Amino acid sequence: MSDKNSSVVGRIASAIYNTAKGAASGGLHGAAIGAVKSFLPELIKLATIILAVIILLPLLIFAALPNILFGYDNALAEDVIKLTDKAYSIDEAYKEVKNYSQAEVDKVVEEVKAKYTTEDGPEYDEVEVNANTENTNIYWFIAITSVTHQQDLYSMDEDSIKDMTIKKIFHSASIISTTSEDDEDSSEIIKTLKIDIEDLDPEELMKKLEFSDDERNWAKLLYSTLAEDQHVGVEDSDGAGYYNTNYGNIVFADASTPVVYYNQSDSRWGSIMYGRTGTIATSACGPTALAMVVASLKDRSVTPVEVAKWAVDNGYRCEGNGSYRTLIPEGGRHYGLTVEAIGRDAEKLVEALKDGKLVIAIMAAGRFTKNGHFIVLRGVTADGKVLVADSGSYNRSNLEWDLRIILNEASRKNGAGGPFWVLSA
Repeated sequence: MSDKNSSVVGRIASAIYNTAKGAASGGLHGAAIGAVKSFLPELIKLATIILAVIILLPLLIFAALPNILFGYDNALAEDVIKLTDKAYSIDEAYKEVKNYSQAEVDKVVEEVKAKYTTEDGPEYDEVEVNANTENTNIYWFIAITSVTHQQDLYSMDEDSIKDMTIKKIFHSASIISTTSEDDEDSSEIIKTLKIDIEDLDPEELMKKLEFSDDERNWAKLLYSTLAEDQHVGVEDSDGAGYYNTNYGNIVFADASTPVVYYNQSDSRWGSIMYGRTGTIATSACGPTALAMVVASLKDRSVTPVEVAKWAVDNGYRCEGNGSYRTLIPEGGRHYGLTVEAIGRDAEKLVEALKDGKLVIAIMAAGRFTKNGHFIVLRGVTADGKVLVADSGSYNRSNLEWDLRIILNEASRKNGAGGPFWVLSA
């Protein structure tokens, strides 16, 4: 990375820090001031890339706030319109990454089959394809692609994203001979063409792209900005005395809607794999929160095991992180619930809880999590305190919480309509 680019990286990182600091202390107005104090033009370019999947228009509007509030002329309406159009096109391309990957898998399979085919026909009797193209989740993919293009949105297009999809995929192939015994007197040699297709994990992909240390650090910063790490450890739970124990059949009945409580580290399912890179205990707060709501409102037999499997099978598991936010609205509807995404609307939140509806929230760093964590809001007391069901902690679930804490510590990202979703039967 050149000295000029290193300087840009430092200035944008400073912009992110100041913006986050401003947002924490003064909301959007404070965040806007933080952006102005730093490096607005680059922040707008960076924001536009980040918003492509997570927070498209809201963050774009946010990036333009300094101009709207303070009259700065470096975020002209025409520029914002162009950025919006470009962001939409990149957003559509990112949404197709899985399809691009599948197309590349299909292409590889056909090329390998052709390689093992002569004029006399195939050298194999059957084909076995093992494809795993989710080692680099979409957040890492966006971060690495962004750094590759030096955060220049206008240098990116559908073809460049397809190209990055291809670069992260590798394969190996071999013919395995096995003996099939038809009966006691005869046997048959079966030749299986085994094709293993995988994608590189983030570190491997950055190594292949020859990222410098600065570029690696910048990709990690982008990733942490995009993603909410939902890993839960013993330190995030009620401690070793509770972790990996059987919680039994707990039902909270101190609000208008009784809520079935599940702890994700429960010995009945905590060690079950959630995808390939985590367990229900470490990574499945999303499925566990959804399971609590489904069990409370619809079907008592539903547990985190079933919901976690559904999440993996249907693409809502974010390997290396936790669950995509879309798990909540899509999963809720799959289980027959009515789901309303209410963003950060405090009035709707309180009204829903008073009406006996349940709310799933995605929390950011604070009292509930070090980074990201799905919890259930299960009621409100007469004096306005919020009751929760936290799959990471039974103790936290027995406390009454100020609404201010819930609102302040809820994620500032609004992907999939969050950070609050109202669910009802």
